[in-house]
Amino acid sequence: MRDYILSQAEFRDSTYAFPVLRRIVANWRKRRQLKALEQLEDHMLMDIGLTRADLIYAQRLPLDVDPVSQLMGWPRPARSKGLRHK
Repeated sequence: MRDYILSQAEFRDSTYAFPVLRRIVANWRKRRQLKALEQLEDHMLMDIGLTRADLIYAQRLPLDVDPVSQLMGWPRPARSKGLRHK
């Protein structure tokens, strides 16, 4: 299933004139949305299944990485452990 999704993403990127730039801009916009979520109180973040550390971690990822898919795809202990080591 993952291979199918990756091939679909590559195909979708090839239909645009500047696929890398498009992906970077999309990821930048997602980071801005995550930054806005930081304004929520901790109990509200817990209701949607995030912590403040998760948001900070996602914003520190490289621009070519989709922060939302990383947050939703990784198990919580791996995200928390990775943040403490930095």
